[in-house]
Amino acid sequence: MSNTTTKVLAGCGVGCLLFALALGGLAWMGYRWAKTAAEVIEAAERAEDRLELEYGLVREFTPPVDGRIAADRVEAFLAVRELMAPQRTALIESVEALAPADGEGSVVGGLRAARAGISMAPRVLEFARARNETLLEVGMGPGEYAWIYWLTYHAWLGHPAGESLMSDIMEARSESDGSVQMHFQGMDTEQITRQLRRDVLAMLRNLEQKLIADPERTEVRDLVATELAAIDADSQRMPWADGLPEVFAVGLDPYRDRLEASYSPGTNPFELLELDSGPHGVTLE
Repeated sequence: MSNTTTKVLAGCGVGCLLFALALGGLAWMGYRWAKTAAEVIEAAERAEDRLELEYGLVREFTPPVDGRIAADRVEAFLAVRELMAPQRTALIESVEALAPADGEGSVVGGLRAARAGISMAPRVLEFARARNETLLEVGMGPGEYAWIYWLTYHAWLGHPAGESLMSDIMEARSESDGSVQMHFQGMDTEQITRQLRRDVLAMLRNLEQKLIADPERTEVRDLVATELAAIDADSQRMPWADGLPEVFAVGLDPYRDRLEASYSPGTNPFELLELDSGPHGVTLE
């Protein structure tokens, strides 16, 4: 077992889901999860390392100087989304299984939710592995993927950056009389939004530097400079919270339906998860 995997399963954390199992009856499930997760973690991290070696870190990406996403890059992004559909469906099923059921006793409901929570861990890891390996397959870096994800789903189509079916379900569980409550570390909507904001802000600053050396791109340069000034004045502002400028949305309309179909509030919190970004966990009580 690799040193990274040892740290993960020991609780040191490298960004994968860890479980603190407080219910003794679920110990065997936890053992099986840990054994299965090791290989998936290593595969996902190997692909992530290859992505960073070839394309750099997410925040090192520089968006196109003309603002628009070229058609072939939208197609590449959608190819990733479509190839990940089976893993997305499986993860959505795990998230939905956390919801409290009407008329279900607290003990039965608690055990069912605990099993669902444990089953979600390997599915999140498998989701990250599939994303990383698919990005390598289609020739897209993590920074470009994050930029297109943010620009199309959040800035253009208007889905909130922190949209999360899981958070809605956790809120419902906290109000129910269940015997098991789950607390998710590192996946709350505020943290997701902050991380995305930091990454997009870094990419916009990269774009600003590129535009300074390009006197023919005055429109895009002025738009970026104005938005960066607005962000500097408001530490909570998401980029283009008042609406995405048209120059960045050129050519997207033909892809609207396919983009909408490939988005899910159930997986949004996990879509841009980086395995080395810090510990993420679920505690069952």
